[in-house]
Amino acid sequence: MPLPRTHPDREDRKDRIPWPAAAGTWRALVRRPRETSASTFVFTERGAALLLSGTAGCGSWSATGASAFSYRISEPLWDADGRFRGWVDIDQTAVCRGAGFTSCGVSRVHDAHGVLRYRVPVAVLARRWG
Repeated sequence: MPLPRTHPDREDRKDRIPWPAAAGTWRALVRRPRETSASTFVFTERGAALLLSGTAGCGSWSATGASAFSYRISEPLWDADGRFRGWVDIDQTAVCRGAGFTSCGVSRVHDAHGVLRYRVPVAVLARRWG
């Protein structure tokens, strides 16, 4: 399973792009064409992105403007017997507004051999938690 692209640390980027208020823990509704589920995201100040729901995943995030950011997370997929079945490449563009953010993007689902099986449009509506 390939790792998501990485981004420079905050200190390296301070002069180029304002750092949005994305760092923190977020409770979210994740909307796909056939279902909506609850998830928890954590974005660290140094650019790590964590998905703590489902099978959990990790990746990175970076500022793209004063109140905008993008994040990319790789989520492994396991079957009921604990065998690796593939991964989801989550790629989202987000905008912070007050204590919330919205994001949208396309998730790409790969099988265990790395073959892209399908793409899913996904929208996220999140509120700061904790």
